[in-house]
This record gives sequence, structure tokens and C-alpha cells, in this order.
Amino acid sequence: MMTRRTDEAAIVAPRRRTTGFALVTCLLLHTVFAILAVAGFTAALVEMRIASNVQEHERAFQAAEYGIEQGLSDTALGTALTTVAPLRVPASGGTALLPDSTADSYAYRLYFAGSTPSGLPPPHPASALTAFHFVVEATGYSSRRARSMHVQSFKVLRPATWTAGPANASCDPADAACVPLPVPGPLRTSWVEVEAE
Repeated sequence: MMTRRTDEAAIVAPRRRTTGFALVTCLLLHTVFAILAVAGFTAALVEMRIASNVQEHERAFQAAEYGIEQGLSDTALGTALTTVAPLRVPASGGTALLPDSTADSYAYRLYFAGSTPSGLPPPHPASALTAFHFVVEATGYSSRRARSMHVQSFKVLRPATWTAGPANASCDPADAACVPLPVPGPLRTSWVEVEAE
């Protein structure tokens, strides 16, 4: 009989060790899966924030571009606009809302930078005109205050005696300030995104 009990004890002992090993293995696997889940969640959260920041920068970029377009079509162009006394929009400082937005906004300043000959070859009808160079510095803001600042240089071709008036060649010829030209309005010369946040 003693041999029988010893045999039973020998059989029961390995089963207990196996049961404990399975529990430890399950706990280790559970811990590994929990760590992987947390890492995946953290990576997804970081990616979501990156995507959100990119979207906000794009909105600020578009708002600044809208400000540039407004500056290019501004009818208040003139040689009296200087870096010290530029045209500011909005005039009171701050920002102006985009027409299709309740939160994205822009602001710009416009000034005269100098004049040069037109650079057009003599057969061109506008070769005798002078190129008046202007600069628009526009800043766009998104709803979450992302910011993008753009600087656009452009020129308008006018007679050398021109000092002010519409930059658009399609202005009303009956208007005394209108200078009808055989060339388009403002011609972009350079562009740069100065800073972005």
C-alpha cells in the first residue's frame, strides 16, 4: 500500500506545478497585451494630435492666402503707402473674420516698395510704363490660434506719373483715377511663408 500512495503523490505533484505555470503564463500574456493596448492607444492619440495640428495650420495658411488676395485687389494702392505708414486691414488692428468662417481670421498690411522700368520689350504696348512694386504681409489665424504669415510682392504697371488709383485694369474708364491698360492688374513677383505655428 505504501507504494500506491507514493505513486499517487508523484502523479498529483506535477499537475499542481502545471496549473501554477498556466496561471503565471496567462498573467504574463495579459500584461503584455495590456502594454501593447496602451502603446497602441498612445500612438493613435499622438497621430490624432498631429493630424489636428496639420489641419489647423492648413486653415491658418488658407486664411493668410485670403488676406493676400484681398491685398492684391485693394483699390487703395498708392505710392504714399510706406513701411512706416502702410495700409492696415483691419484698420483698428486685430483680425477680420473670413467670410465663410466664424473663427478663422486674417490681417494684412500693404505698402509701396519702389518703382522700376516695366522690363517689357519695346514692341509691347506697356513697355513705356513703370512697374510700381508693393508688398502685402498677411497673417492668417485658425480657430485654435494656429498662425501662418505670408509675404507677397507684386507690381502694377502704370505711367511714370502715377501716384494712386485702382490696380485693376478693368476699372471704370469714366473714373478719373482709372488708368486703362493693355495689361492685367497686379502681377505677382515673389512669395514666401515667413513663419508658421
